Amino acid sequence: MKRILLLMAGLACSFSAYASELYTGRYSACMDQSGGVTVNMMNCIGEEIRAQDARLNGAYQTLRSGLTAERRQELLAAQRLWIEYRDANCQFYATAGGSLAMIAANECVLRETAERAKELENLQGW
Repeated sequence: MKRILLLMAGLACSFSAYASELYTGRYSACMDQSGGVTVNMMNCIGEEIRAQDARLNGAYQTLRSGLTAERRQELLAAQRLWIEYRDANCQFYATAGGSLAMIAANECVLRETAERAKELENLQGW
């Protein structure tokens, strides 16, 4: 029970800290309207992951277009390693078991994707 409460507290802090600066306004509204129902929360997270993934891909393509061939290969290698890390890290949350673990794992993918998109956006023009 203590582990679940700590995980819930971490999710709440994570959501409030990142929502305003990284996520779309739709996500906050969706989560507010979810009523804490797992399936509703998962739908909100899934929709925001799709939005952040599109943001990430756009930032990646924009950054890539301004690089030399050598730097594009370096970016590709870094991106592949980042995806491997994100997936392994977020899978760790999923293996805790239960519906809360499923939410935590998907929120991890969302958070990591949004952070990477912001990072790539910040690299543009270097």
